[in-house]
Amino acid sequence: METEIYLIRHGETTWNFEKKVQGQLDSPLTDIGVQQGHLLGERMMKINPDVIYTSSLKRAVDTANLLNENIKKEIIVLPSLRERNWGIFQGATWERIKSFYPRQYKFYKNDSKNYVIPNGESYAQVLKRTTDTLDFLVSKKKYRKIVIVTHGGVISPLIREILSLPYESYRHFRISNSSITKLVYNELGTSIITIGDISHLEGNELF
Repeated sequence: METEIYLIRHGETTWNFEKKVQGQLDSPLTDIGVQQGHLLGERMMKINPDVIYTSSLKRAVDTANLLNENIKKEIIVLPSLRERNWGIFQGATWERIKSFYPRQYKFYKNDSKNYVIPNGESYAQVLKRTTDTLDFLVSKKKYRKIVIVTHGGVISPLIREILSLPYESYRHFRISNSSITKLVYNELGTSIITIGDISHLEGNELF
């Protein structure tokens, strides 16, 4: 059975706008983020998914509820889809992090894949929990079209893993707020159909 996965990054939040590291803290959707959620709903009507899974963080749940106003599907909350826990870096801009935590920031830059941020997670830990979650959802073979509302720090590592991109390489793709990344799972493996699709925002000046 072929399974379609639609990975959706949540709508814009106040901390996205302010360029702060959110991690597993939260900030509300902006007015733009709310509009993005509604436009996602219109897009999802054409796709007609079977179910919606969402991160347990409020910005993702709110986005899931907004898009679900159009399609009326079951929403299932999964904590394993949460954003990376950025520990002591959460709630600050990168400039503030470099100023207040120079030692930890140096460790992070030297080995950002494996360094466990104090009170947080490493990139490798996030990748494992999210790939385990997707593998589990696909293995159930219960749904053919699955929407997952999650975070940029979840989607980007998954793309790198599927495409076998070196971690150290520059990220030549963008995962904007409310973007859609489509994966297909079948007996041959996993394929990426689209990355960071925001065509539903075109003409609305929301990106």
